[in-house]
Amino acid sequence: MNFVQKSNLFSFNATRCLRNEYYHNDCRLCIDLCPKGAFHIVRNKLTLFDNECVECAGCIGTCPTEALEIENFDPNQFAASFAQQNNSAISCKVSTPCLGVFDSEHMLVMVLRGKEAITCDLSHCAGCVLNENGKLETKIRATIDGANGFLETIGFENRVGTIDVKEEQSDRRALFRKGIEKAKVAIAEGNSVLQPMTSAHHALPDMRMPLKRILLKNSLKEHVGEMKKTILEGESSLFFNKQIDFNACTNCGECTQFCPTDALFPTSDKQGIYFSQGKCIGCGICEAICKPKAISAKEGIDLVSIAYERSEQLVHYDMVMCHECRCPFPYKGGDPICDRCSSFVTNHANMFTLARDM
Repeated sequence: MNFVQKSNLFSFNATRCLRNEYYHNDCRLCIDLCPKGAFHIVRNKLTLFDNECVECAGCIGTCPTEALEIENFDPNQFAASFAQQNNSAISCKVSTPCLGVFDSEHMLVMVLRGKEAITCDLSHCAGCVLNENGKLETKIRATIDGANGFLETIGFENRVGTIDVKEEQSDRRALFRKGIEKAKVAIAEGNSVLQPMTSAHHALPDMRMPLKRILLKNSLKEHVGEMKKTILEGESSLFFNKQIDFNACTNCGECTQFCPTDALFPTSDKQGIYFSQGKCIGCGICEAICKPKAISAKEGIDLVSIAYERSEQLVHYDMVMCHECRCPFPYKGGDPICDRCSSFVTNHANMFTLARDM
């Protein structure tokens, strides 16, 4: 299997894909967004058809695990260094590929590290050849709304900066220019205005945490003392919380094994499970893989815990010896018999009936 599939400037790293991480995961974000239908499911694996990809980069921001990349432009580096740039506007005709290359985390990093509002130039979206079905523009606007909503929640809409949308009339000819073609020409001439990828980005396959999440947490840490609210009620589109039913959990460890970012991880004695809100990307693999359905979403987000990488112990068990099979199991009270033996006795009690009792 080719773990890295390329189409000239664009590449897809299959080892970071949620769909490949867990067989039953049904993530379709890039598939549904791609204007040319370049992504396909082949034998339940996400596959890039390079002959169909136009390298627009509009799908990159939608991937929660950063499995998608465009050569010579790193949205993480662009967001981290945005405060040092002289221009506070983001435009696909000036400094970036399609604005779909960013997600709400990138936008927040730019705002929290900068000193003035960000302006996103969407004046070209309506007539763009890549936006025939309106999906790309809708995604970009949802990204901006998500970042602005978070800033408003923590009381930063007037303190650090906001993300404004710039829309104006442009000539018809300008609307149909492909930004990616400009990038190819610039790269060929050796004077591209796009930022090169950093060594940290090349090292990403060795990291389980998406770099954009690390940048956002570090940015939040710088302002956490100024926030009006650090405990967010309800659900969030950026951060996620989990809970585990003590009585239902069997401590099998599958949720910690398959968690792609190590948001769920075992205690040192392997008898409990920790959870880190800052690492969770909301993929849902843990809930899907849990056979007794002991894991579920929980409302409430703690931004201090996220910023400072704090973890919470969700469950912990005392291991005792089952008096039937003599194997250790997580004890939850009552008769010291494991679920397997208890189920066997209940379901097959007739096997132990003596002949004289029949």
